[in-house]
Amino acid sequence: MSKPSPQGHLMSTETLDELGSVVAQQKAMERGPLFLPHGCRLFQVASGWESNMIRKDKGVAIAETLLELEAALRNQDVKIVFIPLNALMTTPDIEKICQRNGVTKTLFKEVRE
Repeated sequence: MSKPSPQGHLMSTETLDELGSVVAQQKAMERGPLFLPHGCRLFQVASGWESNMIRKDKGVAIAETLLELEAALRNQDVKIVFIPLNALMTTPDIEKICQRNGVTKTLFKEVRE
């Protein structure tokens, strides 16, 4: 389904979702990161539309467990990782996984506000 842009052009739902993900990521980044080992940055993202937009982004890996987080960090194609609110991991857990893997990634952890 497409929606008209202000200029009268049609924008695909996929394009709108991509734009929504970028806006949600930027909004989370404004709060500032928690710096983790090896240059990883962990941002908190509000539960709701922001987290939904990042979760829907095809370029974002979702990690609900420590094993999934480890796999995402080891995957060279993954640059951004989303950690849902119900994920079975704490910030110290995330820090340990980042320390062990020695790669730079951007992580978004969903939080309740």
